[in-house]
Amino acid sequence: MNFYYAPMEGITLYPLRNIHREIFGKGVDKYFTPFLTATHTHHFKNREKKDILPDKNPAFDGCTDRIIPQIMAGCAEDFLWAAGEIKKLGYNEVNLNLGCPAPTVVNRRKGAGLLIDTDYLDEMLKKIFDAVPAADPEAFVSNDGSDMNSENKYPYVSIKSRLGFSSPDEAGRLMEIFAAYPIKELILHARVREDYYAGSPRLDDFKNAAYIYRQCGGTADICYNGSIDTPDDYKKILGYINSDQPVNSKTNRPLLSSVMIGRGLLANPALVRELGGGSALTGNELRLYLRKLYDSYSEYIPEDRNVIFKMLEHWAFLHVHFRDCERCLKAIRKARSKGEYSAAVNNIFSSCEFI
Repeated sequence: MNFYYAPMEGITLYPLRNIHREIFGKGVDKYFTPFLTATHTHHFKNREKKDILPDKNPAFDGCTDRIIPQIMAGCAEDFLWAAGEIKKLGYNEVNLNLGCPAPTVVNRRKGAGLLIDTDYLDEMLKKIFDAVPAADPEAFVSNDGSDMNSENKYPYVSIKSRLGFSSPDEAGRLMEIFAAYPIKELILHARVREDYYAGSPRLDDFKNAAYIYRQCGGTADICYNGSIDTPDDYKKILGYINSDQPVNSKTNRPLLSSVMIGRGLLANPALVRELGGGSALTGNELRLYLRKLYDSYSEYIPEDRNVIFKMLEHWAFLHVHFRDCERCLKAIRKARSKGEYSAAVNNIFSSCEFI
C-alpha cells in the first residue's frame, strides 16, 4: 500500500513538507502540494510557484518524484499552460483538482464545481489528454527502466475527485468519463461536494464507484481519501473496501493501491509509521517536530505573531495528545512572542499527560 500526504491549502507548504519528511517521512510515498491556480493570464502567484521550487524542498532526494503539484483550473488551456510550466521545473506528475468544495472555487467552475456539468468536464479532459502523455505503466518505461516522458513538454496527469457534487448517484457518469482517459492515478474522496468534510465517508458509494470505473475499462490505480485518522480507521475502511473488490485487469493488482491522508497526519504526524506496524508517536518526537516546524516557518513568515498563528493551525489538531490541556492550550493561543509561545509549549509538555 502506498501512502500519500493530502494537499491542504495554506498548510502542506514546503516548511511542513520538509520537516515532516525529515522526521516522519519514511513510508510516505508522495506529498501533494496545495493547489496552484492556473489563471487565464498564465501567471502563477509568486508564493505558489515558490512552494514548488526544487531548492525549497531540500529534505527530498528527487523531490520532483515525491512531491506532486496540484493544479486548480477551469479550462484545458489554462491547465496545460500550468502543467507545462511545472514540467519545466522537472516534475513528472501533476494532479488536477476536482474536489475542492469552497464556494469561491465552485462558483468559478473550478474544483468540485467542474463536477456539475459533466459534458463540459468530458470536453475539458479530452483536450488535456490529447496533449499530455498516456500514463500506461507498460508504455512510459523503456527497456532500461528510464522515463519515456522525459522529452514530452507535459507531465503525467492524475485526478483527485469526489463522488459527485450533490449526490453519489452522480458517480456513475463521472467514472465513465474518467475511465475514458489514460490518467496516472484516480484519487477519490469518499464524499460529495455537499458533504464538505463532515459526516462519515460514503464507503458503499466509494466501492460502487470503483466497480463502475473498472467495468468501464478504467485501468489507473485508485487511491482512497477520507477520514483515516487512526490505525483502527485504516483497518476498518481498508478491510471493507478490499473485500470482494475487482482487480486492475492490466496489472492484476487489487483495485486499491494507495490511501491519501490529510487531517489524520496533522493530528498524528507518525500515523503512516503506525499504519505500517511501527511505533506510536512519542512526546519527545512531537516536541522536536514542533520546534523544527516553528523554526522552518520563521524562515518563511515574517514576525513571530504570524508564525504563532501558523503553529496554531497545527495545535488545533495536535492538542488531542494532551489530557486536560485546555488551560495550557489557552496560553499557547494567547502567546504574542516566540518567548511566550515557547514557554507555553514547554508548560503543556511538563504539566499535561501525553496520550
